[in-house]
Amino acid sequence: MNPRRLLTLWAVAAALLSGADAHPAAAAGYPRLGLYGSVTGAGVPFVDGSGNLDTTAIAQVARYDEVILDVNPLAPYRPDIAAALRARNPDIKILAYVLGHDIWPAADADSLNHYPTRYRRLVRDLDGFLYNRLGGGEYPGANVNLARRDAQGRFIVAEGLADLMYDVIVRTGEWDGIFFDVYCYTMSWTQDGSQQIDYARAGYASLAQFESAWQAGSDTLANRLRRLSGPSVILAGNCAGSAHQSVFNGWMRENFPFQNGGTWYDNVLSEPHGYFADEANFVQPVHNWIFSALLGGDGAQYSAENARRVRYGLGTAALASGFGVFGPSDRRVQSGPYHSWWYDEYAVDRASGRASASLAHTGWLGEPLGAPYQMIWAGTNPDAVSNPDFEQSATTGWTFGHFAPAVATLTRDTTTSALGRASARVSITTPSTVGWHVNLTSTTFIPVSVGVSYSVTFWARASSPRVVPITATMPGGGAAATRNVTLGTEWTHYQVILQPTQSATAALAFFLGTQAGDVWFDDVHFQQGATNLWRRDFQHGAVLVNPSDALQQVPMGSSWRRILGTVDLAVNDGSLSSTVSVRPNDALFLLSTSTDVTPPAPIGDVRVIP
Repeated sequence: MNPRRLLTLWAVAAALLSGADAHPAAAAGYPRLGLYGSVTGAGVPFVDGSGNLDTTAIAQVARYDEVILDVNPLAPYRPDIAAALRARNPDIKILAYVLGHDIWPAADADSLNHYPTRYRRLVRDLDGFLYNRLGGGEYPGANVNLARRDAQGRFIVAEGLADLMYDVIVRTGEWDGIFFDVYCYTMSWTQDGSQQIDYARAGYASLAQFESAWQAGSDTLANRLRRLSGPSVILAGNCAGSAHQSVFNGWMRENFPFQNGGTWYDNVLSEPHGYFADEANFVQPVHNWIFSALLGGDGAQYSAENARRVRYGLGTAALASGFGVFGPSDRRVQSGPYHSWWYDEYAVDRASGRASASLAHTGWLGEPLGAPYQMIWAGTNPDAVSNPDFEQSATTGWTFGHFAPAVATLTRDTTTSALGRASARVSITTPSTVGWHVNLTSTTFIPVSVGVSYSVTFWARASSPRVVPITATMPGGGAAATRNVTLGTEWTHYQVILQPTQSATAALAFFLGTQAGDVWFDDVHFQQGATNLWRRDFQHGAVLVNPSDALQQVPMGSSWRRILGTVDLAVNDGSLSSTVSVRPNDALFLLSTSTDVTPPAPIGDVRVIP
């Protein structure tokens, strides 16, 4: 062993021995806390001005489940930092922060050990810089040419970086994995009026050829590093849409939810790069990150807006297995001591319900009892449906239209229902090429306006899967809004959000004419506003996430307790209620008042269709 490393490990033991019992190990469970950390070359915040470990900072960071820290100076100069974190929390995961295809002009005198200098000189020696066609300098923010090939066609920069990272990080055994920042799978989108990729100097005849080679080089780096590292090393990345799902364990969503389309729905529900899709597609175990950025500078971290951002990101992360992260968007420790910031939802003493600063009270929700699901309920606003449940009749309050060549019937069916004793059954024996040739339309209208959301809430099932257009139909014909929903063969609760393109009065219509088969409806409503949110249940509580722009009053069915917080008492007031309010674009963490940890029955609700 390196004598310097041996001395630092002895220093860690001495520094932590007296306080080891004061910080019991973290409890396994949710929410999962991540720190997108930063370390200066001098070791700040973990090293004080005298070069000694700052045990306060060590204890603060050790409360997290997974942290990302700069390679330098931890490797090779200060391995005592990682060792001290593990002494406080043996379960912590530490990932090495690296840049995928960018490097600053590092030129440390210790060029054989200083990681950024080694990175820079490797790229220089391989003639591997990417240049800006406008001005001729290195390409801003992405100056490493992953598309660089040698005479034999090998992606030598990509291979060299994989070898360097393996040697400096993985081979030492001191890290749990690697986090790649600035690791984009495409590059054309980075061009603007001040920077254009010099693809000719990079060795290609066109931008399209360069892009194709860039992706192949990016794959080479990821695949080679995985082969060298083996299956147990965590690999995660960051830049726009997720990539390398076959070899990486996860990806980061930065400045959540404004990345990747700018909405919660785009970031979480989209295919194939949404958060839920990434949960299924990356190598297991998955290590996805949702990073919510600080609004304002140091001193504003506990504002109501920043407390909301923390809840919204952490709550969304808890809907799957990801880590919730909060801090300044530049992740620089110089921007503020964000490693010390701590929020009500991070740790809770379950006995008292109070927010806690203790490592022992992290993971307070326990393990999930099942997958995330939507809670959907009918609202209280005026309804365009006067006969929602078909208990007495299938035709009262509804118009059934069927036009040649389609042949169809509408009946009240008492053999199957989602609620009550009956449902409406539409049987299409001969389809048409036009959807409205078979339609079920409410006889009552409501006013609809541009810029306002309206929800169609209903239970349905079909004899075979089918796509059904749902419209806000105007008198005399035409649609103020329309959206498709895919129905399955089991009774399922749906809520479709319609956003009118013109103001009008509108009825609700289901268009069913293009496919033969049976469709059943029950408990149908058409109202202003959305009445749904995402929920996940845990052994000791629940998380509710409201991605809509409206306050949601949520019927919980039994009493649940809010956290008694210290940061945001307006939300976390410790109150007990069976109906809770969740603010727009926000989340709420609740404590169970029951000791029952039996998983609930399977949920029939599905995702909202915005």
